[in-house]
Amino acid sequence: MKITNDEAIRASSIDPISLPKLQPHTPKPGTTAAPGAGPAAQIEISAQAKALGAAKTEAAGYLPAVHAAPDIRTALVDKLKAQVDSGTYHVASADIADQIVRRSQADKIQ
Repeated sequence: MKITNDEAIRASSIDPISLPKLQPHTPKPGTTAAPGAGPAAQIEISAQAKALGAAKTEAAGYLPAVHAAPDIRTALVDKLKAQVDSGTYHVASADIADQIVRRSQADKIQ
């Protein structure tokens, strides 16, 4: 976020003790700013902030599907149990060794 026009906003001119609760001001149709009020401050939202907002909105659409998904995929668990019981479940020793090395390295990083 980028705020421009330093003349419109001066932090040193605000009294933090007596500052009233501010309400959003919307001018009435057909009226202009008060005389001597100076130019209004402008706020620009960066492209990155806009993209982040869009991504957040898009991700919110996936939440119902995530919450509806079961914690345990029973079909997969049943299939693996059947393979283990029948002796046909096999994991390559290279895969086991690879995971041991990866977890060892990850533990060193932490």
